[in-house]
Amino acid sequence: MQLFGNGLKRTYGTEARRYNLLAARLIADLVKGFLGPRGLEKMFIDILGEMTVTKDGATFLRKIDVEHPAAKVIIEASNAVDNAVGDGTTSVVVLAGALVEKAEGLLEIGISPSRILDGYHNALHMALEIVRKVSIEATNHDKKIMRYLVETCLRSKAVSHFTEEIVIPSLVVDGICEIADFSRRYLEVDDIKIEEKIGNSSDTELVHGTVIDKTIDDSSMPRMIENAKILLLDSDVQDERTKTDAEIRISDPSQMTSFIKKKTSNLLQKIQCVIESGAKATGAKVVRDLESINDSDLGYAAKVYEKKVSDDKMVFVNGCRNPKSITFLLRANSKKILDEFHRTILDSIYVLRNFITEPKIVPGGGAIEAFIATLIKERSYQLPGKEQIVVQKFAEALEEIPLTIARNSGLNTVDIRAHLRQRVYSQSQPKNNKKSKKDNFNNDRVWYGINALERKIDNMMELHVIEPLMVKEQILITATEVIILLLRVDDVLMKKPVETHGHTHTHMDGTTHSHKGGSDPHDHFDKLGKQQRPMHHYY
Repeated sequence: MQLFGNGLKRTYGTEARRYNLLAARLIADLVKGFLGPRGLEKMFIDILGEMTVTKDGATFLRKIDVEHPAAKVIIEASNAVDNAVGDGTTSVVVLAGALVEKAEGLLEIGISPSRILDGYHNALHMALEIVRKVSIEATNHDKKIMRYLVETCLRSKAVSHFTEEIVIPSLVVDGICEIADFSRRYLEVDDIKIEEKIGNSSDTELVHGTVIDKTIDDSSMPRMIENAKILLLDSDVQDERTKTDAEIRISDPSQMTSFIKKKTSNLLQKIQCVIESGAKATGAKVVRDLESINDSDLGYAAKVYEKKVSDDKMVFVNGCRNPKSITFLLRANSKKILDEFHRTILDSIYVLRNFITEPKIVPGGGAIEAFIATLIKERSYQLPGKEQIVVQKFAEALEEIPLTIARNSGLNTVDIRAHLRQRVYSQSQPKNNKKSKKDNFNNDRVWYGINALERKIDNMMELHVIEPLMVKEQILITATEVIILLLRVDDVLMKKPVETHGHTHTHMDGTTHSHKGGSDPHDHFDKLGKQQRPMHHYY
């Protein structure tokens, strides 16, 4: 008896789970090489020959096109972390891959999926409890800590090699401090604009206002205006073309002259409305009706001027107020580096937003993961039965973060694992064999992690390698939840898409697929549901 129709493929039970976990692990293997300051980049060339060189995990995973649903789930997890906290996209995939590998081993020795689910769930709660207790509180306007956060973020990015002589962390921190509302713990990312121009990276600058990638329309217009009033128009000053064809019939030349004069008069009348309003160029309200402009619609800028940047001219609007705005004018010697520079600056902005929202930090370089793993292993001995083994495997998966950083640095991971465990364990024990009042969560301990630049185990806090607590929490939660989701699936039914003539097609981004109406002109708003950020269309 045939239960399903033609074209439906079914995989179930152990085989379905094995394929799902294998697909997830293969995606993790793709991005492991990104992690840490010594991680390398990947190059992606789409169907049109457009090349992308990046070290950003989420960017690379959004570029590739995968068929297996489990692989898509891992990519969506990276995407979710990017949307939520703007950083940690590679770490979440590496951790998810490690959890998958440990789960495969547990399944092979006969531990049921339900026990693995329970063990991972309990271990996640332990990890979150530990990371929240050991996190170090700070003031959200502490510029020194903010600079360390940006330096840590930049150190693991590809552009760090091109911007060593530029004080990028100081530029980012100064810009953020200008527009952030520290009392409300709020930063509006859309008040930050990022402009790019080919040139020398040392010319990267912070503009205390807005930069418009346009030149002044007429040579007779002034090149600089101080104390400018600003008007934003949502209508065309010139006459619009009618949607239908129209014609004017004249019987003598004077009628043509009269028509031209009337058209010019209408244009001058509109311009006069702008002149009488007192405008020149922010904080301005958008105005649709030129006849009803008042002072409350106008914005203000201390200076508006034209400046030559590279081979082009740009208009700078400085000294904006209510709301304040800033622009990072990025310079690099190629478009590929500019794109990666853009992604890096955006990541550092979101890292600072996370810190301003919740001013708590944890050590980086794999130090916090190694410490959590040590404490979870100690607690696992109190658990009964097979759950003890599952929780221990969760702890081993956490160690994959520092070990991957070490592996990408060229270190021997066998030696590093042993030495790191020994040092972290010695620090986690109470001194004089007596339990401290803080339950061993005192923040003056030595935080051992991987110093990738000098290729050794080192104290991450002394090196000022720190990360926001929000990012670590999001990584732990997302990685564990996505693996629990895959472990719950034991039946996969895949229907082969019907390939009707004209419906199978390829998009500009290289995506090839088939669907109804595919032969008609259309587009897709970013596969995998990436939320586009206004003013940052660089994907």
